[in-house]
Order: sequence, then C-alpha cells, then structure tokens
Amino acid sequence: MSMANEIKNISEKDDSNFFVRFVKYFVPWKGDKSSEVVRKIVFIFSIFIFVFSLNELTDFLQSDQEELNYAQEIVRYEPNFDEVNLDEVSGDAEEAEENPESVVEERTVQSWAEELLDRNDEVVGWIKIPGFVNSEGEEYINFPVLQHVTDNIEEGNNYYLKRNIDEEFYDSGSIFADCVIPIDENGQADNITIYGHHMRRLGTSFTHLAEYKEGVDFLKEHPVIEFNTIYDNGDKYIIIGCFVAAADDSQDDIPIFDYWRYRNFDDDQYSFESWIDNVRMQSWYSADVECTEEDQYITLSTCSNEVSDMRWVIVAKKMTADDNLDLIVDSYEERDDKDIYFPKCWRDVWGNNKKYLGWSY
Repeated sequence: MSMANEIKNISEKDDSNFFVRFVKYFVPWKGDKSSEVVRKIVFIFSIFIFVFSLNELTDFLQSDQEELNYAQEIVRYEPNFDEVNLDEVSGDAEEAEENPESVVEERTVQSWAEELLDRNDEVVGWIKIPGFVNSEGEEYINFPVLQHVTDNIEEGNNYYLKRNIDEEFYDSGSIFADCVIPIDENGQADNITIYGHHMRRLGTSFTHLAEYKEGVDFLKEHPVIEFNTIYDNGDKYIIIGCFVAAADDSQDDIPIFDYWRYRNFDDDQYSFESWIDNVRMQSWYSADVECTEEDQYITLSTCSNEVSDMRWVIVAKKMTADDNLDLIVDSYEERDDKDIYFPKCWRDVWGNNKKYLGWSY
C-alpha cells in the first residue's frame, strides 16, 4: 500500500519548467478550482494597486522635491542690502537734505531689483525673516513679493496662488501683495497685506509663520521682518500683533475683523483706530510699540489649519529712528487667553484658548 502511494505521488509531480509553474501559481489556469481563481485574481489586482500606488508616490515625492529645488533657486536673487545699495542710500540722503520733496515724490527702482524685474516685471519687493533658519542655515521666509494689479480684485489676488515667479503652475504659489493699491513709483498702501500658502509638511511659502503660535519666547527670538519694495533699501518692520482671524462672516457671531480691507486709513469704516484696536484685541501677545496713522505697516496672512478656513495673521510696523528694538522685545508678553478675542468658529473647537499643533499641521 505504501509503495502504491509513493508511485502515485511520483506520477502527479508537475515536470513543467519553473517559469510555467510560476505562472500557473499566480495566473488563473484551466482546471483551477473556483477558490484558486479568486485567490489569483485578488493577487493580480493587489499587484496592480501596488504598482499604481508606487508610481503615484514617486510622482508625489518628485513633485515635492521640484518645489523645494525651485524655492532654493529663487533665493539666489536675495538682495544684500549691506553691500549693493550703499551709493543709492547715500545719494538719496544727500538729495533729501537739499530737496526733501523730490525724494518723497520720486521713487526709483533700486539696483538689487533689476534682475528680478527682468524675470517678472510684477515683482514689487522682497520679504525675509532674518535668523529664522532650517538645519542648513537657510531662512524659511525669504522670498520675492509679486503683485498682479487688475480691476478685478478676485482675479488679482488669486493670480499667484498657484503660480511661480515665471507664471507657471507651482503648488506652493508665490508670496504676493494685495492687488488693490499698486506698489509703484507713486507710492503704496499704508498697510500692505502680503499673502502666502501654508503648505504643511512641505514647509514652503508662509508655512513656518505658524511657529509664532508657539509662544512669546519664539516671538522674542524673531521679532523683525525685513520687507523692502523695489524702491527701498534695508527697511525693517517690528511685529506688533499675531492672531487667528475669521475669513467669512459666517464664522463669527459679530462682524468679523476683515483685516485685509484696511489698506489706507482714510475713511470711517476702515480707520486706523478701528484697525489697531482690533489688532490689539485679537493678538496673542502684547507689545509696547508706539503706532500712529502716519506709520507704514505690513500684514502677513496665511491659513490656520487648527480650524477650517481660518487665517493666521502677523502684523508689523516699519521701524523708525525712535523705535528701540531691545526695549520693544523686552516688552513682549504672552496675553492671557481670557483677554484675547477668538472668533466663534475657533471657540466652538478650542474654547477661548490658544492652540498650537506644530508648524506642519
């Protein structure tokens, strides 16, 4: 009996070559049981999904790297205000002494901007937060600023949302200024809102502005924003407020602080007093900085993902000779949550409390 079994086993052995046996194991074959057919189909489908996912992941990672490479390539245009503009600054100072009005009325494009303007004539400035660097010593916020001026506000302020300086598709978009009041030889807005995406884990654009939510110690380490229009040299702005803001009337139970509409403080609806009161009421930090209607301001705006469709906003004032940086930094204090105004949509999620979930959230 045992011999018969041995002979039977030998006779059933598959003597086909290895390749045929391999194919039969994974591909439905004539004579397969229904359960085997199902197993093989599921396996083939799984392989297909794996290959497709691997291809998508490769494209995704390649796209991310291209975005990072492009951002690094643009940084080569960064102006060095300590070197290239000394003659221009000296010339302006001499002219101001002889004829102050001519300096105010005539704004001349500075030499540091010429190469940028050759690449895109809608470049209007450069923004940088000095000392706020990654592990390679590169500044997180260090970008040209663009402005697409048009009568259609939505079109103008959406133009660079997904375009780079070469006006090609770019997921991170560009850093761009509000389009309503042109930054040109005739002047600029009293308060310029500058927009940039929050790109989460990728970290490009204005993503790292979220780190100002970390606490007052971080603010004290990085209190200054360098922003120069193409007509300026070496201007510095001191941060006076950081806050979360609603972007739509439905997000709050009172009229929202539409900070992006405060451009020139020249009417009752968008007055300087209303603007500065709202900045101070909503700011997570207090600062002893003298602010007047005659000063110039910038407002940086990006997404705040702790609550859907909210904004994280940083406001800064152009420093004057009367501003003492050390004294201002020493004056920064964390405000108590109970003293801060948070929009209703924020309170519904986090209560009347600050919240920081990391810059990549």
